Parts: sequence; C-alpha cells; structure tokens
Amino acid sequence: MIAKDLIEILNKNPEAEVILQKDSEGNGYSPLAGADPDCVYIPDSTWSGEVYSMEMSAEEADMDDEEWEEIINKPKCFVLYPVN
Repeated sequence: MIAKDLIEILNKNPEAEVILQKDSEGNGYSPLAGADPDCVYIPDSTWSGEVYSMEMSAEEADMDDEEWEEIINKPKCFVLYPVN
C-alpha cells in the first residue's frame, strides 16, 4: 500500500483511533503509537524485511559508509509502530 491509499482510507473517519493488527490472522492488536516518515524498507521476502531509519548512522546500522550510502539513497517509506 502506498501513502495516498492509506490517506484515502484514513480520511473516511479522521477522528477514529488507529489500531494495528499483529498479523494477517488477527492474533493480536495494539493502538498506533507513532510513525517514522523517513525510513527505508529492504525486503527479505514478499512478507517481511528490514527497516532503517534515516536518523541512524552507518555504525548504528552495522554497515560501512559505502553500504549505508546505498541504503539512504533508496526510496523512503513510512513506518507505523504500535504501543506494544
């Protein structure tokens, strides 16, 4: 899903609380705690991957400067995170 699709859904009821589902089977739920709008997502598969915040350094990401430069030049994404 891209941001404009999510915005369209959220605009249907802008006063509603946002709840995150733990997985596609509904094995748990948590309120949305926040969002990081400046991340890069690197998929490992079609259903999971790694996220790097642009607030991190190469050292914090456990990468050398060249590897980190490749990451920070990839398209950015929003990361929504739950209360727990």
